[in-house]
Amino acid sequence: MKKIIVPFLFAAGLLLVGQQEVGAKELTEVKSKRGYDSIQLVTESMKGNYFKVYRDGKKIWEGSKKDYVDANLEPDYSYTYKIGVYENEKLVDLVSYRAKTKKERQTNQDKVLDTTYSEETDLVTTVGKDYVTLEWEPIPDDDGIYEIYRDGKLLEKVSITKYTDFKVENGQDHLYEIVASKEVSNKQKKEIKEQLKKNNIDFSKIDKEYLFNEVKTVGKVVETVGEISEEELASIDVPEEFVEAPIQALGIPDVGAEVPAYLFRYQTFIPFASVDNPNQYHETLIGEYGTRLKGDNRGFDPFSNKYRTRVDVYADWWYPDLYADRLVGESVLYDSDGNVLMRDTESNSGIKVTEDLVSSTKMMWRVNHDVGVPFDRTYPNITYYYEGTVYKNGTFSLRGSHDKAPNHEIYAGNAYTDLRPLTAYTFAVGSTMDFAYLAPGTPQKYFEVSM
Repeated sequence: MKKIIVPFLFAAGLLLVGQQEVGAKELTEVKSKRGYDSIQLVTESMKGNYFKVYRDGKKIWEGSKKDYVDANLEPDYSYTYKIGVYENEKLVDLVSYRAKTKKERQTNQDKVLDTTYSEETDLVTTVGKDYVTLEWEPIPDDDGIYEIYRDGKLLEKVSITKYTDFKVENGQDHLYEIVASKEVSNKQKKEIKEQLKKNNIDFSKIDKEYLFNEVKTVGKVVETVGEISEEELASIDVPEEFVEAPIQALGIPDVGAEVPAYLFRYQTFIPFASVDNPNQYHETLIGEYGTRLKGDNRGFDPFSNKYRTRVDVYADWWYPDLYADRLVGESVLYDSDGNVLMRDTESNSGIKVTEDLVSSTKMMWRVNHDVGVPFDRTYPNITYYYEGTVYKNGTFSLRGSHDKAPNHEIYAGNAYTDLRPLTAYTFAVGSTMDFAYLAPGTPQKYFEVSM
C-alpha cells in the first residue's frame, strides 16, 4: 500500500520482520514443488523422526523421510494435506497445508484479464495448532509494503512475501487478506478526469489517492488445527459452514456426503437509506432537482432480501449441474421532499453466467455483471466480473474485479439449507461520495479468495 512511513516506523517494521523469521524457525513448516500432475511436499521440522501424510481425509503415505511426492494428480486442482509429525511413535505435531497443481493450458477464464492485478496470485498456507503462515507471490505495489488483515482487521504491514500469525486459537475459521495498491498511469488519470467532468461529478470532493489507485486483495479462508490427535489428522480440513449440513428432503444430499452441493452468493447493495442522484442529466430531463435514489439501508448479511443485485451460483454434484439465479432489486427515485417520483426494476439481462466446466471433480464458471438504473440509460451501471472454481473436496477459488461502489459481498456454503454460509469477500464504500467511482473508466478493485 502506498503510505508515508517515517524512518523510525520503517525500522520498527524491519525489526518485526526479523522477529517473525526467528519465531517461524521453531514451527513445523511445509514447502512444496508443484507440477501439472504432482506435488512434492518437504516437511521442515526441528522435531520428529516419522511422518504421516493425509490428503482430503485419506492417508496416502507414511515413513521416515521428510519429503514425499504425491503423483498422478489432476492439473489445476486444489488439494488439502495434513501432516502428522511423530517422535518415538508419539504424535507431537500436526500441520495443514493447501496447494494447487499447475494448469496444463490457458483457459477461457485466463483470456479476459487485462492488467497485472488481474493475473492470478499464488498464495499457500501452512496451518498449525496456534499459528498460520501465509506465503505468496510478489504483487506489484508502489512502495513494496503489504497490509495483512484477519477477518477484516489490520494485523500488520510487511515488506516481504511471508507472514506468520501467532495469535490464533484452536479450531477457528479465519479469512486472511493481503492488500496491495499501485497508481495508474498519467494517461489513465487524464481519461478518468474527463469521464468525471462528462458526468458532472465534482472532482475536488473525491479522494484523489484512492481514485487514481488500483487495489488488489488476495484472500485465504483457513481453519486452524483443533488439537494434536489422530482423529484431527484424519479429518477433512474444511470449515463447518461447508460440511455440516443435515440430510435434505427430496433426495438432495448434504455437502458432507459423497455428492456435495455448494452455493456461491454475490450481492451488491447500497448501505445507506438513500443517496444523492448522480445523474444530473436525468434531473434536467424530468425537471426535478435534489432527487435521491433509495438505498438498501443495511450492513453485510448473506440472507438479506434488500439488494441491488443478487447472483446465486449452484454447483451440484447430484446431477451434476451448474446453474444460477439472477435477481435485481427494485429502484426508487424520491423528489427533494422524499416523495416517490418513480419506481421500477431493471432487467437481469445485464447479468451473464457462463458455464466453463462441469466434471466429476470440479466445476468452473464466469459471471459478467453490468446492471444500471431503469429510469434512464444515462445512469452509471454497477459493473463487476468474476470467475469461480469449486472442487468436489470442498475447496474453491474466486477472482475478479468490480467498481469501487456500491458495497459488494460474496458468501459460500451449503446449497439448499438455511445454514449461515462463510464470508468469502466483502467491500464497503466509505461515504456517499464514493459513488463517483461508478463513472466509466475509474480504476476497479481486484480480488482473489480461495480455501
